[in-house]
Amino acid sequence: MARLTPLWTAPPLTDDAAIADFLGARGVAFERWELPAHVSAIAAQDTVTDADKQALLDAFSAKLAAVADGTPYKSADVVAIRPHLPGVDGALARFDRVHRHDDDEIRAIVGGRGIFGFLDDVGRQYLLLIEAGEYISVPAGAWHWFYCDDTKNITALRIFKDAAGWVAHYRDEAAAGGSPA
Repeated sequence: MARLTPLWTAPPLTDDAAIADFLGARGVAFERWELPAHVSAIAAQDTVTDADKQALLDAFSAKLAAVADGTPYKSADVVAIRPHLPGVDGALARFDRVHRHDDDEIRAIVGGRGIFGFLDDVGRQYLLLIEAGEYISVPAGAWHWFYCDDTKNITALRIFKDAAGWVAHYRDEAAAGGSPA
């Protein structure tokens, strides 16, 4: 179950509709997707093969097509983070700093869990614990970060225009004049 925690005086939210309303007011889409049993079984595996990844994409082909309809987002893949994978800490370190993208960041979590952090327009921070069966679309240009919990176990469907548009522009580099703001 998702949990949204504003890091100011507002109380945490656990109701999906309240979370969707809170995020929607900030341009972030959130919804729950039903997970078929075979999807949960694949996502629970210690290793997710290329064939497994294709099965996950196939299971959600209609949903992915609906998300992409009328948009330039036509490419999808699956990322499966596991604690035993070589280089996992380095890969995760790319996402745990405040950054933005030129394209929307679209994820459907089909296994495990992670935390998205956000900065709103006045600099307040909030965290969203996102788990299997939850979908999020972070709009282009929104400052955010992502990290896994201690299990380092998450499987997600990702939707892209192309991989080049999903390059992270880090806030600390933008402040230093290294990346465009």
